[in-house]
Amino acid sequence: MEKKRLLYLVSSDPRVSPFDINMAYDAGFDAVIPYASIDVGMVPGLVQDIMFSRGAKGARFSSLFVSGSSVAVAEGMLRAARTTLFPPFLLGLMVDPKGGYTTAAALLARVAALCRSKGMGELGRLRILVAAGTGGVGKAAAALAARDGAAVTLTSRSRDSAEAAAREIASLFGATVEPRAAAGETDLASLAAKADVVLATGAAGAQLLSRATILSLKGPKVLADVNAVPPHGLEGVRPQDHGAEIASGLFVLGAMVVGELKFRIESSLLKDLLSAESPPVIDLQAARRRGLELEGS
Repeated sequence: MEKKRLLYLVSSDPRVSPFDINMAYDAGFDAVIPYASIDVGMVPGLVQDIMFSRGAKGARFSSLFVSGSSVAVAEGMLRAARTTLFPPFLLGLMVDPKGGYTTAAALLARVAALCRSKGMGELGRLRILVAAGTGGVGKAAAALAARDGAAVTLTSRSRDSAEAAAREIASLFGATVEPRAAAGETDLASLAAKADVVLATGAAGAQLLSRATILSLKGPKVLADVNAVPPHGLEGVRPQDHGAEIASGLFVLGAMVVGELKFRIESSLLKDLLSAESPPVIDLQAARRRGLELEGS
């Protein structure tokens, strides 16, 4: 009898997101076992119990998914899991801290395609503003864009917070971004005016730029919002907007358009955990590659 396909979903947060649990079941896992309030030091023992309990041949039927709000902690958990494993006891591994990696991959894939279609060139040659970028999506998007070669500016209301995010990006991903404080809309508007691409990656329900400010910007420019909860990060950008020109040379992407691709990226990567011949390690770069594949780039 074939063993059940099990996914162990670990998070440093007090609860594990139902989003990832639902997606894992829909991808085909027989059971999803959530572990909340996990720290890096707990991971080796947990991984050993998972892999040894099913034997050398059965270990492949188990996978570990690392989530949680902290990018640094999630990356630490992934490293701890990787160093614990050894042949033939191998598990599939995936990291997607609070959906940040798959969302960032979708965001950049959609933005890159739109920039090319509007004659703005490749993303790696553009100036990119990651507004309110200290969360998981913002850090991941900033890292990916910077590694592509783009000149990336990341903002927070406080300079200390922006600088801390920039240091984390450099440490975890080897990417350099410029931290800037933007205490209010006036500061953010000034930075947006100098950018080719504006990515609104703030908290749900937090408006970053008003419609009047957006309409005052000069194109060509792409503006994308990942906030689907009203009020949206970019006022007047509808969740379903997919390249709409809201003013001369200003092209926008809404949260639902980004979310639709994010859903497909995460779903396909979860299926890889189930079906890949060799146990995969699915990280930020893997999400990026899958986003480009699905977007047709």
